[in-house]
Amino acid sequence: MTLYISKSSVRGLHENHLRLNDPTCSVTSNGSHIIASVSLNSCGTTLEETENDLIFRNEITSFEHPHDIITRKHQIEIPFICKFPKKSRLSASFKAHKSAYLFTEAGFGSFTYLFEFYDNSAFSRMINPNSYPIEVELQDMIYMGIQVQSSLSTTQLFVESCRATSNDNPNDPLYYDIISNGCIEDETTVVYLNNQTDFRFGLEAFNFIGNYEQVYISCTVILCVAGDPSNRCAQGCTNGTSFGHHHRKRSLASQSQRHFISQGPLRFARSSSGSPGSNLNLNLNILVVAVAFCAAVALVCGVLIYKAKMAKIVKYETVPSADF
Repeated sequence: MTLYISKSSVRGLHENHLRLNDPTCSVTSNGSHIIASVSLNSCGTTLEETENDLIFRNEITSFEHPHDIITRKHQIEIPFICKFPKKSRLSASFKAHKSAYLFTEAGFGSFTYLFEFYDNSAFSRMINPNSYPIEVELQDMIYMGIQVQSSLSTTQLFVESCRATSNDNPNDPLYYDIISNGCIEDETTVVYLNNQTDFRFGLEAFNFIGNYEQVYISCTVILCVAGDPSNRCAQGCTNGTSFGHHHRKRSLASQSQRHFISQGPLRFARSSSGSPGSNLNLNLNILVVAVAFCAAVALVCGVLIYKAKMAKIVKYETVPSADF
């Protein structure tokens, strides 16, 4: 959703002192208007559900210093919503696939992140969004690509972290790190030939231990000015030390805020041959039937032997006719 505000209505206030619900999301402007453009799942946008509508809410607020948490001055607060009716004559369906992530920041304008799964290591064919959730087998290679689209030709994409969760919540306490602080954490992960605006990688499919049937992948991405040694993109893998502990001041014109993007889910196919546990149960059932059969045969044989012995012990004598 996009909001345009006439600059004449907020005289004396620069767009660099305005932000959205998520403090890391700023606004931009043109000659006549201040512009706030966000997708429905980013920048602190909240969802409210009423009996008849789905309402997405965000708000533009003013600030003096980016890190302030209190103020004693009146702030500008401009709430805005996007409302969708629950009932409609149009046919619709739920799509698990995530569409493009759109952001707008001062110094970078509007830019878009695309996060997709591919069906081969050449990344020549993207998996059809209509086929989500994607069904995979354990240990299959899964291929992912992240791309940034920007009108600026000097931008560089940096994927700082990627993690897997069992639901679409990157802050879930159950997670598995694939990339952390720009460093590969998973031993099966392969990073393929990339350029400034694409990051392609793959790894072997896995599942979480327990009653979990699917996996989501979420990544933290940053957009930088290419060739600037002072920004995060130029630092590469830091192991959480060289960049994070020096508290180096970030240049607003050199790199964007960190943004979370996700894609999925991956769903794991059940083997038609059954699991090892089911094979064990089957073998135990066969063993029980075999033992029962052997016991039944042994019982029948015992009865026959007993009758044969009794037949040898009992003797018959002829009764004289005079006794009648």
